Amino acid sequence: MLIASYLKDHMVSGKTFKNMLVVTGATALIGVFWEFTEYTANQTLPGWIYEQFQIKTYFIGDLKDTLSDLFLDIAGAACFYGLHLLNRRNSHESKAVFENKINGPTK
Repeated sequence: MLIASYLKDHMVSGKTFKNMLVVTGATALIGVFWEFTEYTANQTLPGWIYEQFQIKTYFIGDLKDTLSDLFLDIAGAACFYGLHLLNRRNSHESKAVFENKINGPTK
């Protein structure tokens, strides 16, 4: 939702597929950055945390975990965009019904 609202000024009217790719791609990019952050944390923090608190930690799973995280990022962005399109279409239909009730049907 954050990405869609941030990029709304850059969306092209009538280019649904292109807009979906932009939102999904931006979401996937953030997911990749998050995976790099997990990897870096896993390389640097476990030793320090164990020294300070005697707690063994890890921040990243195996390749399967990373790929499932990225897949879910992409699937979530695509689902959100699909729901956004349905909501927008329904709100336009509701607005048309509301205007017909107020102004009467157009001829």
